[in-house]
Amino acid sequence: MLGIYIFYIACGLSVCLFTCSFYIWFALIVEDLKSKKEELIKQFADIKSQIKKINGEILGYNQITSIVSSLNLEEKDLSIRKLGEYQSHLRSLQKEKETLHSFMRFFRTGPC
Repeated sequence: MLGIYIFYIACGLSVCLFTCSFYIWFALIVEDLKSKKEELIKQFADIKSQIKKINGEILGYNQITSIVSSLNLEEKDLSIRKLGEYQSHLRSLQKEKETLHSFMRFFRTGPC
């Protein structure tokens, strides 16, 4: 509080109010960016867990260790582009899983 008072005496009220307003605005921006980063991390974690689960269903759980380790190597990249790549990979795995299930149903029931 003493620092603000000394700043006020040295610079005047308008400069002090402007500076305080700027710091408040900056703090709000930083909080918003932190929450967006946390949301991105949650999205990445959700997509990675879905990829891991579907790979386990398709390949068997013994064969997915290399896939999981490659996903963990890229944890620092939280870009929207990388998220899009993961989402695209997840969609292709979901299609592959559905195709596999269709073949399994066909072979179980047999051709008509």
